[in-house]
Amino acid sequence: MHPLWKEPDVPALSRRGVIWMAGALGMIQSARGQPAGKSLVIRAEFSSDRDQTGTLVLEDSAGQKLAGPFLAYGRSDSGVAAIHNNPTRDPTLKYGDTPTGTFSVPRAIATGDGTTYASHSYGPNGALVLQPTAGDALVASQNGRIGLLIHSGDPGSNNKLRATHGCVRLSNSDMAALMQAISKAGENATFNRCEVTRIDASIGPPGDPNAGEDAGDPPPGISGLLSPGPIIP
Repeated sequence: MHPLWKEPDVPALSRRGVIWMAGALGMIQSARGQPAGKSLVIRAEFSSDRDQTGTLVLEDSAGQKLAGPFLAYGRSDSGVAAIHNNPTRDPTLKYGDTPTGTFSVPRAIATGDGTTYASHSYGPNGALVLQPTAGDALVASQNGRIGLLIHSGDPGSNNKLRATHGCVRLSNSDMAALMQAISKAGENATFNRCEVTRIDASIGPPGDPNAGEDAGDPPPGISGLLSPGPIIP
């Protein structure tokens, strides 16, 4: 269990809306014709109060937890959002909070030194690409948010997770653990989808609402990353 994670009072939760990120990984055939990969799900939950962190878990299709829960932050920077004419951080508009809905997960990308994605903003351990397909995520895509990322990056004040410009942020160590768990699931596995909802309850501790010197919304070069690619960069 994550040292900062506090188990919510599940019976008291009103599931009017939970952020879920579900990614199914296809079964892979090895050289001997046997399955070499598992069907996986990435599930993230955020409270309706985006000042609080949520969680992200990697599971198999049977619901067995493979990694996590990791603290995750789905809040945007209020000041930056206001500069871009989105003072309420509306998730369906650029620079808003991470939108709910459904995404596909076409690939993972490398981040850090030698890449387009600076370690300060995106961390050194890679990122997962999210392509909106339904719900508020699709509305946001029609408003220019054609793709987002699950990534990490340098911490904010008091070692808290920093806000983003609409992506989902994990700590550097948790992002590394997530990518390692995906890698162990089987070579050449492919993501199918990511479903996003939210819950009306506080989950994790507060994050840092300031994004700092992060890149814009959508992330740079995202239009070239929406076709299928490798799940491990």
